[in-house]
Amino acid sequence: MMNSRVAMLLLLLSAVTESCWNVCLKKATSFTDWKIMGPGILFMITGIIMFKTSLRIIPLGVAVMIWSGVSLVLTIGLDVLYLKTKIDWLTAVFMVMCMVSILGLNYASGR
Repeated sequence: MMNSRVAMLLLLLSAVTESCWNVCLKKATSFTDWKIMGPGILFMITGIIMFKTSLRIIPLGVAVMIWSGVSLVLTIGLDVLYLKTKIDWLTAVFMVMCMVSILGLNYASGR
């Protein structure tokens, strides 16, 4: 039997795998670049399974909001760190706002 902490952990790990999948998609030279696309597809499938499993406990709307926000922030972070994309201050401010919203939703859904 799964509890809410395990469900939230699976949801967060699902967002991490989504971010990894996004980076693999960006790095691949084509859809037949299996050295990069292969692991990317595995990240995607793993993320879908973890997301679906977390929905046993977490309401869909809350799960999608948390997953989207975490995935967005992680993807932008990986893009900046790994792919050397520049980020401006306004994007950084809205990323912080996104994280505050995620924490608020997490708190509100646990009450």
